[in-house]
Amino acid sequence: MRPSFQLRPARLYDAAELHALQQPFVAQGLLLPRSPRYLCENIRDYVVAVASDGRLAGGGALHFLDGDVAEIQSLAVAPRFRGAGLGSRLVAALLAQAREHQAWKVFALTHAPEFFLRLGFTRTIMAELPQKLTRDCLGCPKLAACQQVPVIADVFALRLPAAATQSGLPAETPREQPWEAAV
Repeated sequence: MRPSFQLRPARLYDAAELHALQQPFVAQGLLLPRSPRYLCENIRDYVVAVASDGRLAGGGALHFLDGDVAEIQSLAVAPRFRGAGLGSRLVAALLAQAREHQAWKVFALTHAPEFFLRLGFTRTIMAELPQKLTRDCLGCPKLAACQQVPVIADVFALRLPAAATQSGLPAETPREQPWEAAV
């Protein structure tokens, strides 16, 4: 049986568990480190997937950089849930948020470009992302040896799965979003 998950906006009490979820990927050099304080300060950027046991199964952030550009950051799925389609569902939820906020372009810097290419993203070059380059990359200690691949998508050209655009949460959910769904 395929595991079920509830996607929802992250809440402050998720920050510690999000931090723990990200640490194995940080240790492997696959994610940039995010402190618990950073996570608390930016918790509104995050969407989390909650497993049936109540623990976080995954999460990711959508960070707005400009009037029409957003970045998917810190996408992580717990190893026990890899292969269940959860990463794709998290990306779909983040893309739905981008669409809701009228961000036309969403990009990611990734070590797994094939994952994003399967979701309709295309490869790009850093010169096409001046907002990211000047804001974050130029000050990054890994800049000279960066191996992340930039990928980008035109949000309004992509077809989002129904689960990303239809709510499946009960009415008492405090901050219901159109992309929240049990998946």
